[in-house]
Amino acid sequence: MEYNIVIAPTLEILASEVAGFIPQGWKLKGAILEHMNGYAQQIVRHPKDSIRQIQQKQQVPVKQRRTRWIE
Repeated sequence: MEYNIVIAPTLEILASEVAGFIPQGWKLKGAILEHMNGYAQQIVRHPKDSIRQIQQKQQVPVKQRRTRWIE
């Protein structure tokens, strides 16, 4: 399991930085902590989630067939 701590001076910046990790398979763990230099949030990711993300990116998207509807 991978752990990461995101630190930011304001809650708005913390939220935007954490939002960048969510599509990569990271999940929030615990609450937001307030400290002298700002705020911190711990995030976690299982190795299988990161492997799954890589595999999904490598798959070739299926072409959609165009159909014409007769009215």
